[in-house]
Amino acid sequence: MNHLPSPAGINSKLRWCVMRFRPFVLAAVLVVGVLPGAHAQNSLVNPPYTVDALVLVEGGRDLLKNATPDGVRVGPSGGVELIEGRTAGSLTLAPQTAPFGFNELIPSWNGHAPAGTGFKVWMRAGNRGEALTPWFEAGTWGDVPDEPTSRMAQFAHGIYNVDYLVLNRPATIVEVRVDLVRPRADATSPQFSMLALSYTNTLGDRDLYARQQKTAGGTVLKLPGKKAIQHDVPFRSQVVPTSQWIGRICSPASVSMCTAYFKSPMQTQQMAGLLYDPVSDLFGVWHRSIMGASEAGVRGYLKRFRSWDTVRAELARGSVLCVSIRMKKGELKEPPRVYQRRGTEGHLIVLKGLTADGKAIVHDSASKDHGPNSVFLQEDLAKAWFDKGGVTYVFTGPRK
Repeated sequence: MNHLPSPAGINSKLRWCVMRFRPFVLAAVLVVGVLPGAHAQNSLVNPPYTVDALVLVEGGRDLLKNATPDGVRVGPSGGVELIEGRTAGSLTLAPQTAPFGFNELIPSWNGHAPAGTGFKVWMRAGNRGEALTPWFEAGTWGDVPDEPTSRMAQFAHGIYNVDYLVLNRPATIVEVRVDLVRPRADATSPQFSMLALSYTNTLGDRDLYARQQKTAGGTVLKLPGKKAIQHDVPFRSQVVPTSQWIGRICSPASVSMCTAYFKSPMQTQQMAGLLYDPVSDLFGVWHRSIMGASEAGVRGYLKRFRSWDTVRAELARGSVLCVSIRMKKGELKEPPRVYQRRGTEGHLIVLKGLTADGKAIVHDSASKDHGPNSVFLQEDLAKAWFDKGGVTYVFTGPRK
């Protein structure tokens, strides 16, 4: 059950989205553990020679290929579901071989969980011929038994930090298990339809970088003289009936804009209730934001961007992007009005297009008055987005 947050102690006048506060620690311990205490901000960055890659495993047939199923099948909708007569089952996917050695991994997935049903996603990583990390819970959706008390797991070679994995040595293998549950054998089964793995190597491997032929980290590619791209995304602010949530729900507000664009509208208040995670007390857990859109019928995944040519190509394909930004006061050359007197420790905005001279047009839920069609210089948004990890929700259209 998704228990919504108590209004006690939340400043209802706050209009700023504090997305995530989480500790970032790499410590050598022997067993999987839970990290207590307050959260610290998303600490992802963009060192030179960073390389990223996205791998999608989509549809029940591909998910089941060389996998180990237990009580699951490909359902009529094309996703993985429980077989008749089973209230629980699991799918252990075939080991996923990464395109290169990675030290950061951001997972996401699509699916659907009718009321009373749900699924858990477990992961572990490492290298062939070596012991992998212990299994850790990467995320849950819907109603599942035995929810953890923390979304963080720490182990000998790294940490799973709510929604992303950071290792202190590169890995090449990822194993994933999905546990599906429903309350009764005759209840509609939950569905798991896509796994997305966003791999990153931030270790300064020049040879790998050259092989991947990636644009250098943080490089700004101006686009003068090119045709403008702009999607007609409706604007939503964080002002909702539950005033205690205002200032905390930039992710639900941004996701609701994107689902509305794809003709699957869900009000921000409803989306916020769906995305809220009582374990972490966050509205902005990345994979939950992707799943919220999936429940609204929109396909999406997490991906990292480092250059404007890849951004333009994604927009040209018809995608809408929710981008994770972070900046200090005074860090940007010509900040939009919303940021002229402040920075942000973590925020989501919707990138809806680019002008012909390359400026970025965004919807920013932080301000009803100045958030719609706000304009960033490319070099400014690159500092706040690419250089702070490049994390992005990519929404492509109706869920398959």
